[in-house]
Amino acid sequence: MDSADTIRIKQTRRLLLTNLEQFYPTPVRLDTLFRTACIDPTYDFSLFTKDITYLHDKGYIHYVDDLIGGAGKFEHKVVKLTAEGKEIADRTRIDDALEI
Repeated sequence: MDSADTIRIKQTRRLLLTNLEQFYPTPVRLDTLFRTACIDPTYDFSLFTKDITYLHDKGYIHYVDDLIGGAGKFEHKVVKLTAEGKEIADRTRIDDALEI
């Protein structure tokens, strides 16, 4: 992976956090987030899934619907920023993996 790809991934993940911050404290369905993030035409749902999974694994978002048994399809899952995710989105805390 070259540096341009790395920068694009970091920008995309930061953009997703920024979009989630706009909804905060309201949770949002993943299919809605995917449609509203407006990343670029080449950004498909499989890349989105990887980025969301990464943000979840880092603890920046959580799946709200897991509390009631979870959604049937991944795109129907409901997510919300965690307190840590909000700090990263607000840039009051830094994650070197998301800095360019």
